[in-house]
Amino acid sequence: MAEQKAVRGNMVPPGGPTTTTDAGQGQALLPDTFTLVKMSEMFMERSESNCIQLNTVSLGLGQSTGFVINNVGLGESLELWIEGSIQLPNSDTSNSKTVNLTPDFPFNMVSNLLVQFNGQTVIDSLSGYELLGIMAKRYKGTLIGAKRSFGSVFSQNDARVPSAVAYVRAGNTDTTLNSSEGNSLTGVTSVTVAANKTGQVNFGFYLRLPFTLRDDLLLGLIPMQNNSIYCNVSITTPSINVGASGPTSPIYGSDGKISLGTCSIQAKPTYNFWAIPVPNDPKLYAYLVSHSYMLLSQTNNPLSKTGAEALQYNLPNNYYLLGLILTIRDNNGALIDVASKVDNPYLSYNGTIRVDRRPIATRFARQTIYYEAVPSPLGQLLWDATDVSYLPNGTNTSKWLNMYLANNPQFVADIDSSVSVPGSFAVLREQLVPANVQII
Repeated sequence: MAEQKAVRGNMVPPGGPTTTTDAGQGQALLPDTFTLVKMSEMFMERSESNCIQLNTVSLGLGQSTGFVINNVGLGESLELWIEGSIQLPNSDTSNSKTVNLTPDFPFNMVSNLLVQFNGQTVIDSLSGYELLGIMAKRYKGTLIGAKRSFGSVFSQNDARVPSAVAYVRAGNTDTTLNSSEGNSLTGVTSVTVAANKTGQVNFGFYLRLPFTLRDDLLLGLIPMQNNSIYCNVSITTPSINVGASGPTSPIYGSDGKISLGTCSIQAKPTYNFWAIPVPNDPKLYAYLVSHSYMLLSQTNNPLSKTGAEALQYNLPNNYYLLGLILTIRDNNGALIDVASKVDNPYLSYNGTIRVDRRPIATRFARQTIYYEAVPSPLGQLLWDATDVSYLPNGTNTSKWLNMYLANNPQFVADIDSSVSVPGSFAVLREQLVPANVQII
């Protein structure tokens, strides 16, 4: 049987040119969810799910570190367990000193996670905090709500992660962790270091990067079954400036007495894949790999004013839009509470068509019910085309937006006057690009 090759977009993989598919035009998707379910089940019955633990990767602050996914099977997801320690020397010989942790710590220790197929086509590019938002949407139990007193109004500050998903702990007896009911994913809001001692913060967190539309609906599998294909992953970590006055650094607020000491961070990746059926029958998986499920972030969009429709984002074209996650920050770089500071979001699809215009309170109530958890962590505003009540996170395409046909698509929201501007926001697009891969 001829060797199977896979191509994305208009690239030429090692070994010579191959037939490509033009993804510049909207391609037909599956006619219904039932067909995709049966197609996935037929493939899974003749295959098996497996995983490979890849080599541990050492990460340096402010650096990008890469590794390659093994050439085996059809890629379903990449899991990362990231853990590390950060030392914080206190030069004050008389007094203990305190520094702050950002609410999104430790997930902001991954500033970018980049996956490239055959060295050119970007499948995923997003931050660890944005990926947490995707996980909360896809996987029940990713976020839990902190216990609140009677009469409290919902706030995104309520969002916490279970200790199995992320933790922060003191690395020695000279370090004290300070907590509060909200305002932090882990409950730890600051660190106090004893006088003339070196404190240490240990942390660990879990990320799951999906390559498929859903774990049981395998549209988007990455064809890694032969050596002419390669997939690179790059993890970028932020710099830490403990003297920063605001939360632009994961650890901040030192008066000059606490400095940054030795840091050690490691990522332990696991590659999850489906085996090629035996005997190999490409017809069982050709359609599943031909479409690409992508998570692509666009950062540093300006938020220059407050008021009606102050937040405006012009969307690109040529894909099917499944969801948007906007991460909004004020002038100090702090994440805002979307539940109280944003309202009237909507997506303008073809000039006058306004898609899913619901008040913020209604939006969060729907998401909490459908996802069975707090749906979005602090600062994140979710627009979701898959939150149909009878099939949460499903493949019902009734709300998907065909961005091949969109005319000047734009996402708009009101911003409360109490938000300090100019600020910024990042937009993560959850999208499907049909006919992006062809097996020949």
